[in-house]
Amino acid sequence: MYALIEEQKLNRIFDEIGSLRQELKADKVKNSKKLSETWLDNQEVMELLKISPRTLQNMRDSKALPFSKVGGKIYYKASDVDNYLKGGYNG
Repeated sequence: MYALIEEQKLNRIFDEIGSLRQELKADKVKNSKKLSETWLDNQEVMELLKISPRTLQNMRDSKALPFSKVGGKIYYKASDVDNYLKGGYNG
């Protein structure tokens, strides 16, 4: 036979689950900030700057845009992309 849970007890359980979810979210945000920077891959940078793969390669070769290579994949700091854009700003 199944035992019935009182509504108050059930509400307390749901409240605890909600609290735990909030703690997990806060912990996740805290841990993600440890990287201290958003990193973008080639595709994201090409889309942001509206440039071709070859143009991005030229930017790397000329050291106009710093990058990091991990396991054959290239990443760029979002702040470096932002600084590159600001460098060309004529405002």
